[in-house]
Amino acid sequence: MSTIVLAYSGGFSSSNAIHWLAETTGADVVTVTLDIGQREDLAGIRSRALLCGARRAHAIDARDELVREFLLPSLEGGPCEADAIPLVGELPAPLIARKLLEVARIEGASMVAHAAADQSIDEAFHALNSSITMLAPAREWPMNPAELMAYGRARGIAPRDHSDNGCRIDENLWGRTIGFADTNGRPKLADRAAASSGDAAHLEIRFEAGVPVAINDVPLPPVEMLESLALIAGRHGVGRFEASGDGRTIVYDAPAATVLHTARAALGEQTGIVHLTVTDGRCAVLDPNNTEVVNLA
Repeated sequence: MSTIVLAYSGGFSSSNAIHWLAETTGADVVTVTLDIGQREDLAGIRSRALLCGARRAHAIDARDELVREFLLPSLEGGPCEADAIPLVGELPAPLIARKLLEVARIEGASMVAHAAADQSIDEAFHALNSSITMLAPAREWPMNPAELMAYGRARGIAPRDHSDNGCRIDENLWGRTIGFADTNGRPKLADRAAASSGDAAHLEIRFEAGVPVAINDVPLPPVEMLESLALIAGRHGVGRFEASGDGRTIVYDAPAATVLHTARAALGEQTGIVHLTVTDGRCAVLDPNNTEVVNLA
């Protein structure tokens, strides 16, 4: 029997994809779930995959690999201008494609699949020049949303709470995106200033060879670095953006990415220290004495 390796998030679409792939191809489905900082219970997701009919379910901690090979190198792509939106959902796609291929080779699979509606994983996969076939069930099954809901429920798959409102949340260490249909009842992006928490927070970020290595003179591993910045800057409303188009609105919440892009652009050199303050939804670059604002993001 043939095997398909499926990128599995634990969500409604990828859970339906397990059934749909097995029913339409007759293949065994093996799932791969990556921990990329989405703050979800991987053990629970793995159990959900098995309950949905996966023959095996792999759960891989890929956070350090994501940060070192994809997120931090993206800082060299150029500064993020004020209110520009950092790449959030696109950066993990090459890592997902690579891990699918790695597990496919282990499993002896001739096909891999994902349940994403966009083509970012496909593009990354094809760039790897693999001879393995890529399937994208969410773009192939002949079901509208209502039919998909009925299909899933008939197989015991319950949607997540936000799925009922047509809302999709994707999260990784760089930030998160919240996509939803444009309706009168959709949630509004909180005002940056109103979201700010208390007095300004001051940050001193040290770079070595273009890579951030310490905050306020405390050396931190890459994953902990991003988690700390997300917590500090997020409390002050930094890195929140909203974009609309094609009948949908996407809210971006990327505090760590925003701070690091701002700091890296202000550094100029490969090695040095950048002083910043975050408050009222803004990330400001200061002079070394923390007295004069010389740049805003």
